[in-house]
Amino acid sequence: MKKAVLILAGGKGERLWPVSRRNVPKFFLKIGKKSLIQDAVLRGRRISGLKNVFVVCGENHRYLIKDHLAEAGINLSLENILPEPEGKNTACAIAFGIKFLLAKKENPVVFVLPADHLIKDEKKFLSVLKQAGKLAQEDIIVTVGIKPCFPHTGYGYIKINTKCKMKDVKFARVEKFIEKPDIAKAKKYFESNCYFWNAGIFIAKADVFWNELKTHRTDIEKGFEKWDGKNFRSLKDIYKNLPCISFDYAVMEKIKKAYLVEFKGEWNDLGNWNSIYNVLSKDRKGNVFRGRVFSLNSEKNLVFSTDKRIVALLGVKDLRIITTEDAILILSPEYSEYVKKIVKNLKNQDVLENHPTVIRPWGKYTVLEHRDNYKVKIIEVKPGGSLSLQKHLKRSEEWIVLKGKAEVQIGKRKHILSEDDRVKIPVNKLHRLKNKFKRSVKILEIARGTYIEEDDIIRVEDIYNRV
Repeated sequence: MKKAVLILAGGKGERLWPVSRRNVPKFFLKIGKKSLIQDAVLRGRRISGLKNVFVVCGENHRYLIKDHLAEAGINLSLENILPEPEGKNTACAIAFGIKFLLAKKENPVVFVLPADHLIKDEKKFLSVLKQAGKLAQEDIIVTVGIKPCFPHTGYGYIKINTKCKMKDVKFARVEKFIEKPDIAKAKKYFESNCYFWNAGIFIAKADVFWNELKTHRTDIEKGFEKWDGKNFRSLKDIYKNLPCISFDYAVMEKIKKAYLVEFKGEWNDLGNWNSIYNVLSKDRKGNVFRGRVFSLNSEKNLVFSTDKRIVALLGVKDLRIITTEDAILILSPEYSEYVKKIVKNLKNQDVLENHPTVIRPWGKYTVLEHRDNYKVKIIEVKPGGSLSLQKHLKRSEEWIVLKGKAEVQIGKRKHILSEDDRVKIPVNKLHRLKNKFKRSVKILEIARGTYIEEDDIIRVEDIYNRV
């Protein structure tokens, strides 16, 4: 039977702040040689072949994910990257992906996998998914339960009540799904053979997913009823009226027959900085260092630095220190689950949403300085990249070419600018920059005005469908 993989690439970038942000979720994080989403897509390719791997993501991540995968030699078609106009949790993300597949007149066994899981024993994991796929052909929904390694309070749990066997596949009947427990309950679950960590993985035929949504969440099913499975722009109005709810709540806790296959290998959803510390190699004093670190008489620390500055430790123990160009987070291990509380109380939207270097479909920009009435950036546009035809209502801009060449349009006039050339863009004037050349172009941008935030932009044309 045909197979398809649906990878859910969502998230708010809160739990691993400040390395992850709203516009740079944790699935972009590299723990080894590849990022989490690169590994997830490669894993999916081994299940179904690359042409049957689909990624559901936020619309502002669509082109970024395509380019990010291409960096690892993964040429996933843009048509396989499905953009949600807004995040409404996993029930809507799965419904979106399933409706897309059904609209193609296909009914494959669908493997729903999160984009941000670290799985070291991949061969064993793929074997478990193969077993789950066999069960799913019996018109049932199967989930994967992770055998607990210790009492964990950061995961939801699944309780089973009956162990069975079918088609030479061992599985269990699910009794109930359980929310994240306190430490006393987590210890009880760990000591029992009836409880498993909930990995958020689901396997079923596409029409089985859809029929269960239709039975238990008619609001979601009816929301997608009129969508043709092709026009992504029409999803904006549909999503406005959809509920924000997980697939566990919406469907799995309500269906009469849910089944579980067990995975006993090493798995981690990297839900906090303790998780990062646990999965990385340590020195003889139990330290984990990423970045430029000098340590003296210090042990059992994590330093995860994306900054060029040196982090120096002297006589400290059991700290988690995370640094970026614009933020530093220092915490004790027991507070790892509370990073989201810091994020929710931060008022600076730039620090919540973006790093100083922001990735865009056309390339990237880095903010060098930001004040009330001016902002200085370095803009880098890759070959073939193009900013939108746009204007600003409250700021003027000046562009200076630092490296390479670019075509710049101001009003109806077009210019080819080379190194040291500069151009001024008045307030409310349509303009665009294209890189039609073989090398990246680097621009110094100086913006001045009464308001210089990124939302002061009116797009008229855009090759990345952001109008």
